[in-house]
Order: sequence, then structure tokens, then C-alpha cells
Amino acid sequence: MSLQFETQATTRELTAAEREWIRRQGMTARALADEKRRILARTSTRRDEVERVRELLDRDTRRFTRR
Repeated sequence: MSLQFETQATTRELTAAEREWIRRQGMTARALADEKRRILARTSTRRDEVERVRELLDRDTRRFTRR
């Protein structure tokens, strides 16, 4: 015996406010994604600088040790 379930989605016309809300959600998601890309690009260049400074400090630890 096989069971088959048929679901039928009820549809209705969206209100102008609902359409506007959906549109704004898309705009917000795109804006957040753009901001994330900008921050990642900005921090990736700084990350290289930080790594270079850390290398310099690790290389010459004698300068910071007390005698």
C-alpha cells in the first residue's frame, strides 16, 4: 500500500507593503554582502602588514629582553 500526499499551496496576492518588505530584505542582504567584501578587502591588506611586523619582532627578540 503506497501513500501519496498531495499538497497544494494556497496562493494569494501580496499587498504593496509585503512586496516592499520583500524588496527591502533583498536590498539589505546585498548591502551587507557588499560591506563584508569591502571589509575583507581592507583587512586582508592590513593582515599582510601585521604579519610582516610580527615577523620582524619575532626575528629580533634580543632587542626586547632585559639583561
